[in-house]
Amino acid sequence: MLEFNLFLIDYWYFSVPLFLSIILWFRSETRRGGNRVDCNQLTNLVNKESACLVDVRPKSEFDLGAIAGSVNIPFEELDNRNDELLKQQENPLVLICKMGRNAALAGEKLQKHGYKKTHVLQGGISTWQQEGLPLVKVK
Repeated sequence: MLEFNLFLIDYWYFSVPLFLSIILWFRSETRRGGNRVDCNQLTNLVNKESACLVDVRPKSEFDLGAIAGSVNIPFEELDNRNDELLKQQENPLVLICKMGRNAALAGEKLQKHGYKKTHVLQGGISTWQQEGLPLVKVK
């Protein structure tokens, strides 16, 4: 460990740009697709601002259990089906996937189509389940 610290100090002109790049990359990844919201914030957005929940998981996963009131538009079909959300364009959209990655990518796509208020459920449906919150089975 001492050698590593000495290396960082001796070659600071390599170390500083590396750390700055890592910080900037991390910051851009965490903001991709919209603001991150936790489960409590999601509930507040739905109750107070009439947010629309868009689940971008495949239909097979959505049918096993979803957050009540969510609409399933699989990520692969989002470009073709984004017109289904036009009436919700002024309301916040909360994007949900299994872990949060596809929801962020979906948020980027929707922002390109003019949706300004996009949010991503941090940790996805997995976090929702870990917190013991209910899922409804879709038939």
